[in-house]
Amino acid sequence: MKSTYSQIIQQAQQFARSVLGQDSSGHDWWHVQRVTRIARILAYLEGANAYICELSAWLHDVADEKLNESKEAGYERVQQWLQQAGVEASDQENVLEIISTMSFSGGTGSTMRSLEGQIVQDADRLDAIGAIGIARTFAYSGWKGQSMYDPFIPLREHMTREEYRKGKSTAMNHFYEKLLKLKDKMNTESARLLAEGKHQSLELFLQLFDKEWAMGNEAYLHESPMHRGNVSRVHIAFDDSTAGSLKMMLRSKPGEIVVTLGDDLMVGPLPKDEDFSRSFAIRNEWFMERYSIGHADDRKLGMLQAAFAWLTWPEQLREVPCLVWAGDSASEQLGLRRLLSLIPDHLDVRLVNATSFLHKQNPNISYRGTFELAMDKLQNVLDTAEHVPLSPQDQAGYRADWQRLVNDDGFLRVLQGERLYTVPESYYDADILQAAYRLEARHGFFKKSARIIGEVIGMCELTVSDSFIEYRVRHLIQEGALTYSGELDAMRHYSVSLVDVSTPEEQWSNEQRLAKVVKLKSLLLEMMEINHVERGLMEEIRQLDAVDLGLSVSSEPEALKSSLQSQIDSLLGVYQHHQEQRVSFMGSLEKVLIQIDDTAPKE
Repeated sequence: MKSTYSQIIQQAQQFARSVLGQDSSGHDWWHVQRVTRIARILAYLEGANAYICELSAWLHDVADEKLNESKEAGYERVQQWLQQAGVEASDQENVLEIISTMSFSGGTGSTMRSLEGQIVQDADRLDAIGAIGIARTFAYSGWKGQSMYDPFIPLREHMTREEYRKGKSTAMNHFYEKLLKLKDKMNTESARLLAEGKHQSLELFLQLFDKEWAMGNEAYLHESPMHRGNVSRVHIAFDDSTAGSLKMMLRSKPGEIVVTLGDDLMVGPLPKDEDFSRSFAIRNEWFMERYSIGHADDRKLGMLQAAFAWLTWPEQLREVPCLVWAGDSASEQLGLRRLLSLIPDHLDVRLVNATSFLHKQNPNISYRGTFELAMDKLQNVLDTAEHVPLSPQDQAGYRADWQRLVNDDGFLRVLQGERLYTVPESYYDADILQAAYRLEARHGFFKKSARIIGEVIGMCELTVSDSFIEYRVRHLIQEGALTYSGELDAMRHYSVSLVDVSTPEEQWSNEQRLAKVVKLKSLLLEMMEINHVERGLMEEIRQLDAVDLGLSVSSEPEALKSSLQSQIDSLLGVYQHHQEQRVSFMGSLEKVLIQIDDTAPKE
């Protein structure tokens, strides 16, 4: 760059700083620096005149009509400076055209004619989006005296320049009126690529703002910054995984939104919505007393967020059509019943059971809940499955079933067939002990607690949380059915092994007795498997002959055949006696197990 160019650039930098150094509108000295740096690099990438790009970038906000009495006054201010700085006439003309065409002007601005102008405009627009763009938006709105957000100030879809500058708006409205449109208004390929990531930051921020605006807001459907009352249908999910997939699916349907009504209703005292405060405290205390301290804050936060959702959404849901996603899992079916108890006689509520629908399509595949379904599966269900309308009679039936379960006053519920049952907390204890035996956590050999828990949930295809199973593992330790090594503060910190009880039978705890029963059952199953394998092997031995063994070419085939047959016959005879004894022993084992089941105390 020529020395005169360097001097002019330096003077332009000083001039911009003197004018904008104390600005608080988001068009300050640091903004000008960022725009200039980006413009300089884009000029090199796109093959533009870097001097014109940099000079225009330094001066572009000196002339901004937002910061001057008028557009003309700002333009004249820059024109005078260019003349005083000794900028060549042709360069003055280029710079003035660029800064006079920079403005968005509500989307009515003129098109940039020069590549240099396109680059400076791109650099300015890139600084208007992304994280810094978000910060500048609120700085500008505060400087201008606008509110952060007011749901009763409508968006301005089509504006004149005058309306854009002086009309009533908010910081949040500015995202929709301008910032979200900038990605598609970039001039150069380089800027378009850079804008993609920054645009995603805008969308993420708007989603988070909208989510926080919804928190505890009983008027959210009317006030939502993203939806502004334009909601045609609400999809109800009972877990975050299902909700996330549904939101991705519905991006092209802005009138349809997803509401998550979480909470692990399968476990713990059921909330009593007519006395929510007291029942929430009881439920929270139940978890605190039983669950490990690991992830305690996460659990409390989850319960708190669920409480906010259940306290604020049902009343709003009465106003709109609802599609409830409730598959064949206890948690989802419980959520369905609780929801329908809170929105009695809804005029347009429909049910879709995705797991049942997909299982009918392919009987070889079963799903534990909607949360297991990938987005393409859910889309298939949404497009092709029947959305069953729930009549007033249907809704009344679900409400009555919810009340039945609340009245049970239990702590664990399971789905068997199509019916929910309240069962003892010990319901899965035998599965835990069997998993420990299967993984050879016995005879003093220890296995990680997390490994045992994973085996229980995986092999038994449970929908209950791993936290509940871990609570039962610690209970079995406490009652002497399992022993452990390590620290019990979190499942990953300790290992377990089955205990061989040496105390007299009359002093066994129920859990120790259960461990013995599990051991007997496991032994019986192992013996049955061994018996099955041995019978197959012996049948193959019985069919052996000399030809199979290649003995027909031997010098003394008859003698060898006779000797071999004699040994086979002897083996078969011994095995037959052994088989009779084993069958007799297995029969005795079965009788013992039946007797134990018959005499065991019923919970």
